[in-house]
Amino acid sequence: MAKNGLSKVQKIIISVVAGVLGVLIIAGGAYCISTSQNPAEAAKSIFTANEEQIVGKWQSQKSPGLAAYVFYEDGTYDSYLSTAVFSGNYEIDGNKLILKNPSTAKEIIYKFSVNGKELSLTVIEENGVESELKDASKYDRVEELKQKSIADIIGDIKAENESTTTEE
Repeated sequence: MAKNGLSKVQKIIISVVAGVLGVLIIAGGAYCISTSQNPAEAAKSIFTANEEQIVGKWQSQKSPGLAAYVFYEDGTYDSYLSTAVFSGNYEIDGNKLILKNPSTAKEIIYKFSVNGKELSLTVIEENGVESELKDASKYDRVEELKQKSIADIIGDIKAENESTTTEE
């Protein structure tokens, strides 16, 4: 007599697979909520190499208009401090970003991560000396850099100081 339907083993396998998928979906949703990341971007970042994730324009969250980076596909970068530009080469080794400036022979190594449209950089080593700085600098991916001149920055500071002194 032939059996119709699924065997007991097949039912167990289907239940286990469904359970694992459910756990993965819930964990993925919790991760996206905790990092404020779009689920599509989170999935894409899993399958995208670090070299590809870092390529683009990055503006400082703490000092917009003052600090920024542009990383190019060819392994070169531009670092902006106000309107001054410093160029060099970069390498990626796992979660380490190595910036080399050939004109000054300086090298800085960061621990880095890209979560969606946010780049996090933590200095590990500068010119062969371990860094004491452990705070991460955060950068937002932008379409266009909005760098400020030194005069603009000084003007902003003056305006901020004037507003705080008038409030007191």
